[in-house]
Amino acid sequence: MSRARELLDRAGQDDLLQIRNDLMTVYREISREDTRLFPLRYARMTPRPGQRRPDAVPVLVLPDGPAAASVLPYDALRRSLASAGVDVLMMEHRGVGLSRLDAAGHDLPARSMQLTQVLRDIVAVLDHARVTSAAVYGVGYGAYLAQALAALHPERVHGLVLDSPLTSADDELVSQQALRAAYWEGTVPGTDTLAATVRRLVADGSLDGRRAGPVLLAVHEHSGLDAVRDLVDLLGLGRGQLTFASVRQVLAQGWLQSTPYVTEHDLVARILHTELGSGHHADGQPLDALQLAGERSRAVPPFDGEPWDLHALSRQIAAPVLVLSGRRDLVTPPSIAHDLAERLPAASILDVPGTGHSVLDTHSRLAQVAIRWASVGAQRELTAHAAELARLPRTPLTQALVTGVRLALAAERYSPIRFWVEAARSRRLQQLAAPTSRHSRTVHVP
Repeated sequence: MSRARELLDRAGQDDLLQIRNDLMTVYREISREDTRLFPLRYARMTPRPGQRRPDAVPVLVLPDGPAAASVLPYDALRRSLASAGVDVLMMEHRGVGLSRLDAAGHDLPARSMQLTQVLRDIVAVLDHARVTSAAVYGVGYGAYLAQALAALHPERVHGLVLDSPLTSADDELVSQQALRAAYWEGTVPGTDTLAATVRRLVADGSLDGRRAGPVLLAVHEHSGLDAVRDLVDLLGLGRGQLTFASVRQVLAQGWLQSTPYVTEHDLVARILHTELGSGHHADGQPLDALQLAGERSRAVPPFDGEPWDLHALSRQIAAPVLVLSGRRDLVTPPSIAHDLAERLPAASILDVPGTGHSVLDTHSRLAQVAIRWASVGAQRELTAHAAELARLPRTPLTQALVTGVRLALAAERYSPIRFWVEAARSRRLQQLAAPTSRHSRTVHVP
């Protein structure tokens, strides 16, 4: 058995815990019907003596998901926050990473993947950590959970930062409509001729309109409108197919393969599709942003309704709230964030220019400022410093993705070498995605 494979089993995880003093375990019931216990993990990093402000409360960070791991991908974030005086906790969601196995080392049963159980897990982590009240920073799905926690357990929430918030299963309709408004209908300023080109390419068969939605959405999120325009222009010239196919391949493989301890789709698919309804609005029409999500949703039971009416619950949240929204976010468009801020009794909103979904992942330094201010209950005051915050740099990974997309488009426009490079990279992606690759885990959907 390879060392990479060993790390995925129970003994391997226990070895990892022994060499990490920041990882904690709280034993939880698998579900109300299955009272066996499983180890739920969370990470906690505290400031050195004298660094923490006396008026600060711990901060619980809930990243996007539900497939995203919390522990290993955000090590650097927690260290940075702790060095700045923040007591920070991050929970590994059940079914992902260090919290996907039961006590015997088997995957948790699919039936235990329920939002109500996840919310109880969060409360159990706060209890175990002896945190009576925390500031909560949630992104996307994490923001959805943060709202539920603040509404149903208000005594546990000192304040909230809701980054690119998910608010209901119907949010995906807003995303679908926003993508089409920009790149199919051309009703967004500066997109009329671009949308006309897309419609022409679909009409003459140069572009598969049904499959183009997720690709244009991904390019838009990482590199913006100009990159989408460059890609569409190339397609109009009979080029650009390799860039398009490469992005499409990466998006499709994200479901078929998982990266252990980073992104693991299989067990939590029921939360994403059956409880949150991801993909149930897919319509198969041109530029359907939900096309891939709709295909993936067929692997699990159909959407049967959310456990909570979060729009109604959010009106009960009395804690101070800062809502963060990327101005070019088409995954959870700004209109969703603004509607949420209007429902919340004590909310302010900060629009972040030049960024898409998840400020935490794309502009980590800005997110860390929000987290530090939230720890002392001052997050809403950040809206007075929007201009300074907007000048903070992107994360290196985000900048690398932006540069990579732009270089790929430029190379395909000007150099035939691009075809050789892309062919080699495509073969490498296929090797990494193979079931025998040590870098991936094949998904077996229940």
